Amino acid sequence: MTNDLRDRARHSHEASALARFGQTGTLPRAITPDCLWTGRCLASSVPDMHAHYSLYLLKGSEKTILVDTGHPVHWDQVRQDVGDFLQGRPIDYIFPTHSELPHSGLLERWMREFPQAVAVGDMRDYPLYHPALAPRFRQVSPGDSLELGDRRFLFLPPVWRDLPDTLWGFDTKDRILFLSDACAYFHAHVPGECDHLSSEIAPPDIAMMQDFNDKALHWPRFTDSRASFPEMDELIARLRPRLLAGAHGCVVDTPGETLPLFKQGIAMGPVRA
Repeated sequence: MTNDLRDRARHSHEASALARFGQTGTLPRAITPDCLWTGRCLASSVPDMHAHYSLYLLKGSEKTILVDTGHPVHWDQVRQDVGDFLQGRPIDYIFPTHSELPHSGLLERWMREFPQAVAVGDMRDYPLYHPALAPRFRQVSPGDSLELGDRRFLFLPPVWRDLPDTLWGFDTKDRILFLSDACAYFHAHVPGECDHLSSEIAPPDIAMMQDFNDKALHWPRFTDSRASFPEMDELIARLRPRLLAGAHGCVVDTPGETLPLFKQGIAMGPVRA
């Protein structure tokens, strides 16, 4: 195939993906031609607030990876979304960013749906939950990577982690940073806003982020989180992500403007006795 034909095919693929999975007001949405943002929202403990429970499907030219598994109550919807975006391709890798229910609760169903898929991540405890699937678990560490064809998927140390087995990920082609429970864009949103990017809605509310980090991460209440800021700054400077894709909030396409707000949302300081 000539370069011209390859370019035409690529542009056709990109236009088709963005048209079919474009912004509709509800998930799913293609945040790049090769990355599907899906999941759904659930009512939160705060009145009139929704919380995203997101997962992402990333398609390389040769291999695919599912980042997080989704909440079990959304199985029928996300299975349909992922199947439509795959267009007949299989899922090759499944990456639960950590073992909490919204991130790993559908792991068994995905692995039975795609019997050749391999689960990757910090899998140290998963054989206890799914002993029959243990031969299909692959332990990875920060610094490891997967070749997906036209891109690599890097496994990263989580600066703002939830559980000890948390890992982050990075797509080297579209420069998407997948950061699990960190940078939660927890905000009041009404029907029709669930698939918006950060550039399309109001900035995140600091108090709401603090409430989320108190409940989800816990440790910001007991330590000075500002000590982690240089590590986060170094990671961002090195990777230069275009998109921040977390599990609980909108996808951030304005990282330079929004990261200072995330720092305020996690810099809660130790709780006074």
